[in-house]
Amino acid sequence: MLSKVKRQINRRRFKYSIKRLCNTEFCIVANNCLGSRLYKILGREYNTPFVGLFLMPECFAKLVANFDEYMDKEIHFINKSKYSPHNEPGRGADQYPLGLLGDLELHFVHYKSEQDALEAWERRKARIDRNHMHFILIANGPCDEKVIAQFTGKAPSNKVCFHRQKNLKMPACVYIPSEIEDMGNLYSQYQRFVGRFDFSDWIMGNR
Repeated sequence: MLSKVKRQINRRRFKYSIKRLCNTEFCIVANNCLGSRLYKILGREYNTPFVGLFLMPECFAKLVANFDEYMDKEIHFINKSKYSPHNEPGRGADQYPLGLLGDLELHFVHYKSEQDALEAWERRKARIDRNHMHFILIANGPCDEKVIAQFTGKAPSNKVCFHRQKNLKMPACVYIPSEIEDMGNLYSQYQRFVGRFDFSDWIMGNR
């Protein structure tokens, strides 16, 4: 009972903090659905195509390092992922559209068809606000430090990496405790950020 009350309190605290962004412009590029949580709390239209999909950390790090180059490319759909766990029955391209942006895989997990995924991608891609971009990497499980270093690059202030590796000490990295190997769904468990990371402070501090 006590943990449930604490969870509800932290959810309210999180939403209260996010609402400080109501008059602040931002564009979130995240490697999973976490970024869309901020837009939903504010009731704001997506100005990012990185919604309802995920990228593996190594793909996302390459995207961020060469963002404009990749965003000029066209998406092509494929039937098989190069990441073996996502080819298991019920987990991969047999369940959702799988896109290729150059050499990067886009897993459109919340889209029913390739057409739906492509239309949403193009529509939201046209709204990207390149003057207020913020990048989020969720390293949900073990993640190579070289990948994280590539992601943060030379200008880490508008980037944040959430991870579950307690002894990892790198710029722009935030440890999120987890009792299991997988950090879990931070989109629905957003109360876990309270006391560890404040999105509003981060975004408003990098305008």
